[in-house]
Amino acid sequence: MVEPDILFTRILEFMQGGALALDRRGHVRAFNPAAERMLGLSPARAGEYPFATVLFDDPANDDFAQALLDAVYDADNCHNRDIRYCRDGELVWLNMITSTLWSHPSTDDPARKVGVVALFIDITERKIATAELRRANEELERRVQERTGQLAEANLKLQREIAERVRAQEQIAHLAEHDVLTELPNRRRFERCLSAAVDEGGSFALLYLDLDGFKVINDTHGHDTGDSLLQNVARRLKACLRDGDTLARLGGDEFAVILKAVRTAADAEPVVERIITHVGAPYGADGDRQLTISVSVGIALYPKAGRTPRELLQASDRAMYDAKRGGRQPVRPPAPDSKDV
Repeated sequence: MVEPDILFTRILEFMQGGALALDRRGHVRAFNPAAERMLGLSPARAGEYPFATVLFDDPANDDFAQALLDAVYDADNCHNRDIRYCRDGELVWLNMITSTLWSHPSTDDPARKVGVVALFIDITERKIATAELRRANEELERRVQERTGQLAEANLKLQREIAERVRAQEQIAHLAEHDVLTELPNRRRFERCLSAAVDEGGSFALLYLDLDGFKVINDTHGHDTGDSLLQNVARRLKACLRDGDTLARLGGDEFAVILKAVRTAADAEPVVERIITHVGAPYGADGDRQLTISVSVGIALYPKAGRTPRELLQASDRAMYDAKRGGRQPVRPPAPDSKDV
């Protein structure tokens, strides 16, 4: 059977970690070969001087000395710390755990505190690995943030490009169905609105408008004046209409209007009279040249004057020319099946 003291001695001898025993005065009383190797202990000096003299000639190891002092003066508690240690000019990291040493109790002498034991292992590689991992994580985080910023910038740029493309498509769609000069629906859009009104089946009136005297002003004063005049006419026409009515420029000096919920010509005449009065008022600010035009209006009632968009446009166009010949008073064409011409 192996004696316990021999067993403990062999264990301490072959331990990879250092073991250091100090009495309550702080003198080094025992240490194993690993402690001698790791701390540079001198067996000849151990026990003669306090550990601070034995171990810490180098001020760089003050932290280690303080940790041992804490363990001696506060022996009731265990201490566990990672401490830097300077050995032969090289910085290493040691993990130190301390615990109280008790004497063997006897009948006359109960167990009492006689010192502390410090166990420590070299964790330099672990500290280096941890530091490297931390640096790698910081670098990764930096790259992630940088890449995130780049992606956010690219995403913002893409969103702007998409928004710009949507605006361009909306503008193209708008231009395809609107008159560039007056911003009114053009003939293409108006014919769609007219088809929709026919499909709905409710009664309405189609007005066909032609400006009288516009060509002379356009030829005499130039196209810029003519364009400005058309824009003013468009604004006046919109002011004459009700909510739900549709106004369009068909081309040149021709306009068209869909008046909703109109059953008879008499229902449409108040709007037509406003149009004739407003469009016929002089154009031009005070002190500027005064321009005057008039408008001929033809009225076609659905479904009496026609049941298709084409029939209604033709009927209102004929009525407009009849209005020109009749002194520019609004004219309602006869129903398609009427014998009156």
